[in-house]
Amino acid sequence: MECRLERITVHYEEIGEGRPLVIVPGWPDEWRVPADYLEPVFEDRTGWRRIYLDLPGRGQTRGEPWITTNDQVLAIVLDVLDRVIGSARFAIAGHSAGAYLARGVLHERPDRVDGLLQVVPELDRGDREAPAHTALVSEPGVVERVGVELGRDFADAFAGFYVVQSSEVYERIKPLWPMVRTADGVFLDRLESTLSLEVDPPAVPFDGPSLFLIGRQDSVVGYQAPFDVAEAYPRATIAILDRAGHGLPWEQDGLTRALIGDWLDRVESVLRP
Repeated sequence: MECRLERITVHYEEIGEGRPLVIVPGWPDEWRVPADYLEPVFEDRTGWRRIYLDLPGRGQTRGEPWITTNDQVLAIVLDVLDRVIGSARFAIAGHSAGAYLARGVLHERPDRVDGLLQVVPELDRGDREAPAHTALVSEPGVVERVGVELGRDFADAFAGFYVVQSSEVYERIKPLWPMVRTADGVFLDRLESTLSLEVDPPAVPFDGPSLFLIGRQDSVVGYQAPFDVAEAYPRATIAILDRAGHGLPWEQDGLTRALIGDWLDRVESVLRP
């Protein structure tokens, strides 16, 4: 589907009916990456209208030359929400850098958000460094298989990114990698990734049900920063999962589904008209 704004057309996908759940993918992912681990949660759950966005320069949304800051990207996301869901209340989910933008939406629309999901979120780490990459599961022959099937670059990326390097994880993420590689790298390289807004912690504590899903071995965003903002999310579950890095949704598939299901249960219990 397309949302035609004044200066850009934004692609998005809708699945299901009911209360809106807006999903903001990470950098440089298209909408199908978070959909891969979120949609199975809804196999036995109704009442949710999932709205997956393609951000500028990713998926089917062009990286227009006039867009140079994440503030502009956030403004585009807000315009899309105003057009697509109007004044309705909604929950919002963000993956990695998309979690940062989701908190920007919360900053701008605090009275309309019923729940917040943060999957391997990008947060200000202060002076702390993310842990060095480590592989806790290294199934023999898997990295070599990646190299044969997808090429050496993919094999190096797999070996340097995933904590669980198993056939099961590889089969899950294999169809997603081409979706990441279609991003407009030139556009993303010039895009200022920070927001001018102070979103961490939020100006006003968010008392809706929240979930922060963190990988204990996440070498991209680390694992400690959510505790710096925990007091601003009094109804947050902060789950730090062992044997998980930045690929947590695929490395800890069962726990991911269970925890997101619990978050949805909590959101549904406080829904207002």
